[in-house]
Amino acid sequence: MTNRYILAVDGGASKTVFTIRTVDGRELFSATSTSSNYQAVGVEQVQHLFIGLLRSAAAHLQDLHIDVAIFAISGVDTVQDKKIVGEIINESIARSPFTIDQIIIENDVEGTLKGLAENHVSLLISGTGAICYSYINEEVYRAGGWGHRIGDEGSGYWIGKHIAKAIFRAADGRNKPTKLTDILLKAHRVTTTDELYNLIYSSDYTNARLASFGSYLQEGVEMNDAVAQFIAKKAANELVLLATTVLTRANYTNGQHTFYLNGGVLKNNPCITEQVVNQLQQAYPDLTILLCEEKPIEAIFKRGVNEQSKKIEH
Repeated sequence: MTNRYILAVDGGASKTVFTIRTVDGRELFSATSTSSNYQAVGVEQVQHLFIGLLRSAAAHLQDLHIDVAIFAISGVDTVQDKKIVGEIINESIARSPFTIDQIIIENDVEGTLKGLAENHVSLLISGTGAICYSYINEEVYRAGGWGHRIGDEGSGYWIGKHIAKAIFRAADGRNKPTKLTDILLKAHRVTTTDELYNLIYSSDYTNARLASFGSYLQEGVEMNDAVAQFIAKKAANELVLLATTVLTRANYTNGQHTFYLNGGVLKNNPCITEQVVNQLQQAYPDLTILLCEEKPIEAIFKRGVNEQSKKIEH
C-alpha cells in the first residue's frame, strides 16, 4: 500500500509548528519557527518562513508528494485574509520540491476545532488573544478574535492591560492599592512604578510581554487582593459571553456537545477557569466541558487525516 502523507501547520501569532507524518501518525519531519501571522510579521517574512520549512523538510524526505496539507494560520479571519495567505502558501509550495494534492487554509482555531471532533464541538481559547468557535452540523460559528486593538476581551493581553492600568491608577491614587503592584515590580526586577512604566514603553516591549502580566493574576487572587479578584471575574464573564454568543448563534440549547477550553489563561488561572466552567454548566447542563490536554498541532494533524479519509471514501 502506498504511504499517505499529511502536512500539518499550526501557524500562531508567536510561533509556527510544522510537521509531516504518515496517516498512521509516524512523524517524518517536524520543526518549530517564528510567527506566520502575516498581519504581525508581514507577507515577505511569512513566505520566507514557509519556503524555508518546506525546503528543510524536502532535504529529509525521499517521497515529496503530500496528500493533504492543513495550513491552520492565525490571522485568517476574512475572505481577504484567506486570499492573501493562499497566495503566500501557493507561491511557497511552487518554490519547493513538493507536490500537494489537497491544500486547506483556515484559521488556526477552526483547524484545531475540526480536529478535536467531527461534529457538535466547541473550542474557547484564551491566550494572548481570545476567540470561540463551534462546529455543529458542518456549520462553523465564531465570536471574538478581533485582535488587541478592538477586542480580545478576557485574553492574556486584555488581562495584562487591566493589571497595568490598575497598578498605575493606584500609583496616582485614583484606585485602591493592589498587591499586584509589588508582584509585578518584583517579576520585572524593578523597584518603582516609574521604572515599570519605562519598561512597558520601551521599543522592544511587545504585546506578548504585556500579556504575560496575566500570568501573575492567580497569585494576586490567592492573596485575596480585591483588584485581582475583580479582574478575574470580569475576564471570566467576557469569556462566558464569547461562549454563550457562539452557542446561541448555533441554536444550541441542550444535548450532547463537547466544549473544549484551551490557552494559557484558561490553563494557568483556576480563578478564571472555575468561574467559566461553573457559569457554562449552569446555563447548559448537558455540556461536556474539557480542558485540552494535547497540543493544537495534534488536532490539526487529525483534521488532515479526516480529510484524507473522506477522499478515500469518495
